[in-house]
Amino acid sequence: MKKFISIFLILVGIMVIWAASKPLYLMYREKKIQHSLNTTYAITQQDVTKNILKINNNTIEVVNTPKGNLIRLEVMLNGKKLPGSADVVPVNNGNYTRGVWVNVFTIHKSQEEASNENDRVAIVQTMKEQASWNIYYVDNKQKMTVRHVTNENRPADPLDTYLIKNSGSPMIGYYSDINYASGNPFATIIPIAIAISGGILLFIGFLIFPRRKKRG
Repeated sequence: MKKFISIFLILVGIMVIWAASKPLYLMYREKKIQHSLNTTYAITQQDVTKNILKINNNTIEVVNTPKGNLIRLEVMLNGKKLPGSADVVPVNNGNYTRGVWVNVFTIHKSQEEASNENDRVAIVQTMKEQASWNIYYVDNKQKMTVRHVTNENRPADPLDTYLIKNSGSPMIGYYSDINYASGNPFATIIPIAIAISGGILLFIGFLIFPRRKKRG
């Protein structure tokens, strides 16, 4: 009977640890990506409420056009209108663009020289229902790269996701939303607790497993 209980605890412990291993790995992977971004880049979010920004040989302007009870937001980059616009409800302080619909970032590679000559500017447009984003990267020579991202089509470059996370969508993950799917602070503790419980069961199972007595 003791042997049966021991084997049962060992098997249950292994299954519990196995069940918790995937979410733990995904959480570790998300944290590792975030750490890599923090050490690779120095990213600064610009104040778009000023409407016109001049950064590293680029001029960005947020154009606000009244449209009934709404305001149409459009972005001009170096005198040319970027595709896409958003019709938004204004708020009392007029601060409707910050952190929601239009965001501007400067991106500096930490390992490069202190000079900002090679810095890039990133413009993030959040589209309707906050389910898709346009990201425009532009260098100091005004060369532009465009990325379009949706919830279903996650970007391969985690930098894209980082910018989206800091543009009013903090719950999106780099490859998995496991760290952000719940507002409950215990959501990330539960898989760890489950794995520890499995380890305890496994330990007890091995501890009570009957050993053969040595013959004298």
